[in-house]
Amino acid sequence: MSDRRLMRGAALLVSLAAIGAALYLSPFGRNFDAARLAETARSMGSHWWALPLFLLAYIVLDLLFIPTQFLSIAAVLIWGWFWGATIELVCATIGAIPPYLLARSTLRDWVESRLRGQGRIASAMDRDPFTLMLILRVVPIVPYTLLNYVAGLSPIRLRQYVVATLIGMVPSCYIFAFFVQALIDGVMDPRQVALRAIGAGVLFAAMIIATRLAAPRVRQRFDGSSSRTASPPASADRD
Repeated sequence: MSDRRLMRGAALLVSLAAIGAALYLSPFGRNFDAARLAETARSMGSHWWALPLFLLAYIVLDLLFIPTQFLSIAAVLIWGWFWGATIELVCATIGAIPPYLLARSTLRDWVESRLRGQGRIASAMDRDPFTLMLILRVVPIVPYTLLNYVAGLSPIRLRQYVVATLIGMVPSCYIFAFFVQALIDGVMDPRQVALRAIGAGVLFAAMIIATRLAAPRVRQRFDGSSSRTASPPASADRD
């Protein structure tokens, strides 16, 4: 399974590199103006339909298991790093609700069939679902779109799920937005990009270190919960 994932990842990287090279060598790449693109994106934010369309896109991608990183970049281009991160945080929290409710509906069996091997994550939330959900949002061991469905299979309540999602996604939303803004400003103002990129890089490094430190403990909790679920009660053995 790991070899297949490695091959898929390598194929994806090669494909993206080929697409990037083709765009760079094309007339579009030679005439590309990042400053004009950012200015056009900013003008879109003044329209009334920009925010509802962004929220709708977030919900659709969440339901279809599609990563939402490009929406994070679009939010910064349209509204700037602070307001873009704030809008994305709200939309990501709202967009996480439909998959959660879908997993709790009559389509639960279909969701479980799509999430093979993720049952141990849901079962690990039996004792303290809010804390574990908060950790998984802060430390993205489980992808965002996948975790939305997994949460619906767990005993966590809707209010706990929404609050944990909102609080847990604050660091990733604002750090990523700040980093993207640094790259955008680097194209237009190279003198300021160094400090902002260094600051964003330090924050990203802190997130990576936190992930490395927290991941073993979270995995141990998963394994311990799944082993307790798999083993029969002692009373049953005596009977």
